[in-house]
Amino acid sequence: MISKLKLILLCPVPEDQKPITEYIGLKENPLTNWTTLSTQNYNAKFFSFFLYGFIGLSIITFQEKDFLGDWILSNSFITINLLICLYCTIIWRWTEVKKRLNQSRLFYEEASWYDGQIWEKPFIILKNDRLLITQKIEPVLCRLANTLIFLVYLDILFLILI
Repeated sequence: MISKLKLILLCPVPEDQKPITEYIGLKENPLTNWTTLSTQNYNAKFFSFFLYGFIGLSIITFQEKDFLGDWILSNSFITINLLICLYCTIIWRWTEVKKRLNQSRLFYEEASWYDGQIWEKPFIILKNDRLLITQKIEPVLCRLANTLIFLVYLDILFLILI
């Protein structure tokens, strides 16, 4: 246990550049922390994002009631496209953290852009990082990818209906 602690304490990578710090930041960030919720809470958050986006867009683009059906379809289509952009950004952020955790060698900068260094992760830290990837990050990425596929299908459906 003490040797593991020494390895972590002797890590030369600054705190803000460590992959584990980036992972914790994603878990605590209000934009991305809801992706780790239980399935029921995740679905509720997804629906609330859609609802708030639709209502906000509806306030901005209110139309006459003669074109109510077209207006609802077009606002739904735009809201879904906004959600697709949000999901692509969140998937990209989780993928970057996964990639940095999976690397056995970390590039970091101590003080400025011209003094970059490479640190080789010890096996214990690398093993723990890869366990974190398989147990925590990959299920989140799988859920986000499935939701993104659902949104793309829904987007195509609304495009056909418009």
